Amino acid sequence: MAHRLQLGGTACLVCRSTVPFQLQRPLTFRFVGTPLEKDDVHLIMEYKTGEVWGKYKTPRANRFIVHSDSSNPMLESLDEFREELGAFKPQAVVIGGLQMMDNFPFREEERQSRLLELQKLMVGLSPDIKTHFEFASFAEEQMLRDLLQYIIPYSNSIGMNEQELPNLYSLLNYGNVSLLADPYPRTATILDQMRFVFNSLRNGPNAEGEKRLSRLHVHTLAFQAIMTAKDSGWKNTMSATAKAALTANRYVCGTSKVDVTKSRIIMDESFSISEEAGSERMPFRNDRPVSCWDEGEVAICVAPVLVCTDINMTAGGGDNVSSAGLVLQI
Repeated sequence: MAHRLQLGGTACLVCRSTVPFQLQRPLTFRFVGTPLEKDDVHLIMEYKTGEVWGKYKTPRANRFIVHSDSSNPMLESLDEFREELGAFKPQAVVIGGLQMMDNFPFREEERQSRLLELQKLMVGLSPDIKTHFEFASFAEEQMLRDLLQYIIPYSNSIGMNEQELPNLYSLLNYGNVSLLADPYPRTATILDQMRFVFNSLRNGPNAEGEKRLSRLHVHTLAFQAIMTAKDSGWKNTMSATAKAALTANRYVCGTSKVDVTKSRIIMDESFSISEEAGSERMPFRNDRPVSCWDEGEVAICVAPVLVCTDINMTAGGGDNVSSAGLVLQI
């Protein structure tokens, strides 16, 4: 996410890494603490439908990720990050990568202890500093419950995809995690789930130090949707939604410009804003493809994605798309 944020001209304070890694980063990156001696390894294999590897042929497009990483699950940079944060004077703090803690072999209550330290950092931030938490795919239900206890209530903004939203929605609404998610959900379904999550986290009882959620960004294959509280200071919601949609295409295609010959729209020409009977249908306009409207004190924008048909890479897409929208709203 830091790489995408700095493309927008933003200086970034980031966690520890090795010296060779630091030398490959832009000068707008400022690394905290003592460099790591050894790189953490994350191996991502992406493949398309029908690709052949030896005697195997892929029945569907997918990706396979393995890693050797002991520093990120332990949040080893947290203390040094906290020490340098005050002098850096950030406009926003972005928290991501916590999926590395999922199913990691912690000692008893060790994960909760580290998350509590991260929570203390979030609580100690000035009210003027916005906090964004980027969700991820979590296989362990207890990890989701830990996030709901230690991290989510202390975030002003949350980003997630169409598989992660139903998990949080189900946990808040039913107390359990959804085992299956529709890979191509209706816009109305996503918007209704967003409303429930937004209102539940924004209007629920607040303990000391907790923040009221004021921004929710859901990035799907077919569209981008951003919901903000109008009194929260998040700006440029329409532009942010448009930029997120365009970034989705450029990142996956691996190009700096959108090539319409390698893109397609999979949304319909209009969409219902809710699954409730009699809900308004919102048509797409060629001259203004981002649809925005107000619902009381909440502003909502939806933009169709020009889905890339000549895929270069999908891993990291969510982080890049979320950052592209976030940088215009800080």
